[in-house]
Amino acid sequence: MAKKYYRMLLGVGLAAQLQAADISGTAQQTLNVQPTAADLQSTIAAAISQFEQRSRRDWAYRIDRYENEEGDISSSIELYDPANAPDNQWQLLSINGRTPDNKQHRKFARAKQQQAKAAGQQSFSVTLSELIQLDSLQLTFDSPQYLQASFGVYLSQLGNDVSKKLQGSLRYNKQQHYIDSIDISNTAHFSPLFSANISEFNLTLRFTKIDNAILPQQQQMRMKGTFAFFTQIDEVSTDTFSDYRYVGQPSLTD
Repeated sequence: MAKKYYRMLLGVGLAAQLQAADISGTAQQTLNVQPTAADLQSTIAAAISQFEQRSRRDWAYRIDRYENEEGDISSSIELYDPANAPDNQWQLLSINGRTPDNKQHRKFARAKQQQAKAAGQQSFSVTLSELIQLDSLQLTFDSPQYLQASFGVYLSQLGNDVSKKLQGSLRYNKQQHYIDSIDISNTAHFSPLFSANISEFNLTLRFTKIDNAILPQQQQMRMKGTFAFFTQIDEVSTDTFSDYRYVGQPSLTD
């Protein structure tokens, strides 16, 4: 029930699965003293630019998915390899701990084809430069290894009124010069769609750096609320990315 709202709200997470940044040879600013507001904005803007400067579809990886939707628990393990033919890029290894049958394989293939079509139309995709309002950044923690900052959230799909009820925070890795986590939560009830009322929303995006690429590591979401006044929304989901393997041009990781 909640999954359709989750995908609308989680456009940034879905978009992040297809992006990574090649930051080799890029000048980096190392923050050894507490940054000014201008320094903070400049550093985070550079990190966002590096993340978004090119779309990366040249990594093979594994996804372990877990979802608990109103007590209905499901899980799956999927493999993605862009080096394969388009119809064979996704493979379903298991579903709810069991080997999938032919019907489940066909259903999975159809779902991935629909997702690919939606992604091609940029349905509900969000970029970090849109999500993170740079002029709202405020330093909340600073150490030699990391800095943390809060920020105002903007999601064009939801509009200004809903976006104002969301608050974000990020952690920047000073040693490796990238944003390694983003957390978004609501500060008040909000309605992403007619008859839907979300009382609790928490989204965490974690990233990892492999060679010179920044890639998704995990995304976790918890959402509670109601739909059509009587239907409860209570969902927890986790997508974990692993076994990354670069299958593109060798020059990226040289």
